[in-house]
Amino acid sequence: MAPFGIRVAFAVYEGVWASTLYPAADVLQSVNLRQLTGTFSWNIVTPTEQSVVSYSGQRMTGDATMMDSGRYDWVVLPHFWGDFDRALEVHPQVAHWLQRQYQSGALIASVNSGAFWAAQAGLLQGRRATAYWRHIPALKQQFPNVEWLEQQGLVEDAGLYTSNGQNAGMDLAMHLVERVCGAEMASDLARDITFDSRRDYDLTLFNMAGFRHHRDDNIHHVQNWLDKHFAETVSFRALADNAGMSKSTFLRRFERATGEKPTRYLQRLRVEAAKHRLINSDDNIKAISINVGYRDFSYFSKIFKVITNLSPKRFRERYRPR
Repeated sequence: MAPFGIRVAFAVYEGVWASTLYPAADVLQSVNLRQLTGTFSWNIVTPTEQSVVSYSGQRMTGDATMMDSGRYDWVVLPHFWGDFDRALEVHPQVAHWLQRQYQSGALIASVNSGAFWAAQAGLLQGRRATAYWRHIPALKQQFPNVEWLEQQGLVEDAGLYTSNGQNAGMDLAMHLVERVCGAEMASDLARDITFDSRRDYDLTLFNMAGFRHHRDDNIHHVQNWLDKHFAETVSFRALADNAGMSKSTFLRRFERATGEKPTRYLQRLRVEAAKHRLINSDDNIKAISINVGYRDFSYFSKIFKVITNLSPKRFRERYRPR
């Protein structure tokens, strides 16, 4: 096989739900066929050379093992069924392998209970994450140093992605495709593959995940505040004071961490919120403008077009599910 650009590892362990693994692989293959080039390659990676038994009873053999020295760009942790303490006994290799992959620069993405493995590896300590609501109590008890967001379908924090179910897992795959191939490719795939593309959770914060691939915790805290208050009047001097910095230091550190000036970041956050509402609601566009923090509709339209290359009206016409 010819060399590929992005190497993806699908971790497979006892009780894995194949339905949270193969759809993502199909998405990556769809990209390869549309691009007419090897954008992605992927391996099924098992803890050892022994095969594992999936939730549905299939015996699954890996292309590689966690004992190998291979490095991946993305690691996907599918949902599994069973007691996690028992899973740890059976697969003691997983946590160390995840630590090694993350330290080497891999993005770690979990579907539902796959978050147990990321938390066990210590990767989520002091960070935000999500999982299916039934698992949240156990996760809170076992990993109290993680901020578990029960109502959020998708969460990203410092290159660690978590999702709360199969639909969210598909959105996760689409988001990762968008990072590499752009919004148009991801949108085209979504229309062809995920016909029920309206979600009852908001993808705004998840779509801003690319600006969180840094390790500056003070700036993460500022971003957390903006996630909740972006529609309000924002004082960057007050944010700097709360972060214990001068305004000039804050502006410099924010841009160094995120790659964007705070004002531009706030604009992007508001536009992402508007995009979600344009696709998933019937709200009037002027009302959407006000709800995301813009009283001046013409200014909102100008900023929206600068960031998306489309007017709000054209964006809704193009991307709203038909």
